[in-house]
Amino acid sequence: MKLFRAKVWSVVDIGLLKWCCILLGMIVGAYLADFTKRYLWVIALTALLAGIKPTISYFRHDNE
Repeated sequence: MKLFRAKVWSVVDIGLLKWCCILLGMIVGAYLADFTKRYLWVIALTALLAGIKPTISYFRHDNE
């Protein structure tokens, strides 16, 4: 079984994956609410930094 393979995702698959991540995040967030409140700025900065690379890759047209 090849774990990493190229796949064209349908709109339904992407939507279901996003909802799955949102719901799991809500569950984890409910259990770790105090931790999240304490380190809110660190988590927000980490999320922002993690989003930079995909954003640059999306708007870059060199690989077409």
